[in-house]
Amino acid sequence: MRKIKLVISDLHIGKGVFDETGKFNEQEDFHEDVKLIEFINYYGGRRFFHDEVELIINGDFFEMLIIDDRDPVTNRETEFSALWKVQKIFEGHKKILDALWAFSARPNNRVTFLPGNHDSGLLWPKVQKYITGQIGPSTRFFEKNYSFAGIYVEHGNQHEFLHSFNSRNFTYRDAHGDNVFRMPWGSIFVMEFLSSMKKYRHYIDKVKPFKIYLKYAFINDNSFFWKMLFSIVRFWLRNRFSRDPVRRREFSLSPKRIMNAMTHESMDEGAFNILKNTNYRYVIFGHSHKGSHQRYGAYGEYLNTGTWTEVISLEIANLGRSVERTFAYIDCTDEKNPDVCLKRWNGQHQMVEEILL
Repeated sequence: MRKIKLVISDLHIGKGVFDETGKFNEQEDFHEDVKLIEFINYYGGRRFFHDEVELIINGDFFEMLIIDDRDPVTNRETEFSALWKVQKIFEGHKKILDALWAFSARPNNRVTFLPGNHDSGLLWPKVQKYITGQIGPSTRFFEKNYSFAGIYVEHGNQHEFLHSFNSRNFTYRDAHGDNVFRMPWGSIFVMEFLSSMKKYRHYIDKVKPFKIYLKYAFINDNSFFWKMLFSIVRFWLRNRFSRDPVRRREFSLSPKRIMNAMTHESMDEGAFNILKNTNYRYVIFGHSHKGSHQRYGAYGEYLNTGTWTEVISLEIANLGRSVERTFAYIDCTDEKNPDVCLKRWNGQHQMVEEILL
């Protein structure tokens, strides 16, 4: 029996392409339902029937910050609101839920979740209980990282001050006496700034690197550049001088630190430090939406599983729009010498597919 582990991340599955009224949902970034279902069915199918297969969902599988423009509970997350969002996401992608249930029903299979900064609501006990009830009793949740066979798996957001949070002490009691998630200011930025900007430029959160886009917008989209800049400044001032002392402290940031956070360099450093200072031979992150496989000589190897959402690259080497659907494939039958590689899921051949504009 082979022991196969698959690591995917950053699908950002929302409420669905259309809302209850039939209106196109601009906040939905995931449009790969067919290929994801094929992926789950393939590794849960006959070819791997006698193998032990674990699907490790390494953060940001759910888009729990913004699920649509009608979402009434985006800026204040409680256990109830997080549960409501997950229920709506499953309703909008029922076939994915069915595929996960069928995969998990196999006796040697299991599904494992780790939280990311967009689905930190997975830390709530009632959310975990609901997902387990929908997918199967073998479903597992880890609050920060998961390790096996000399391999360390983590979403990666905890290595960026912009998106890090305490996964063991993630709530505070507000003035109403409710336990509320203590969101990192990167999540607040997504909810209060990016969600509104997507109404004008729906692609704004897909452009990489963002620093290059700012230069492009200044020259070629000047009116939107200033609208965006004023919105960013207004957002920062509103939070920097908030009545909430926690929020004031979080927004005591220099422009240099903010710009450095956009490069994800701290994640690369974090991965290297784990390899250098521990016995792990592999580190697997997600979060950056950029699939990669780096080797650090005798220290080990670092893989980033990228994303299954569209990326608009402004780098010359990768210029253009693409959906990579990358994942880590791990054969750890021999736990002392696992086979680890980064792959791309192309799916079964389709003559045609629907275009959503």
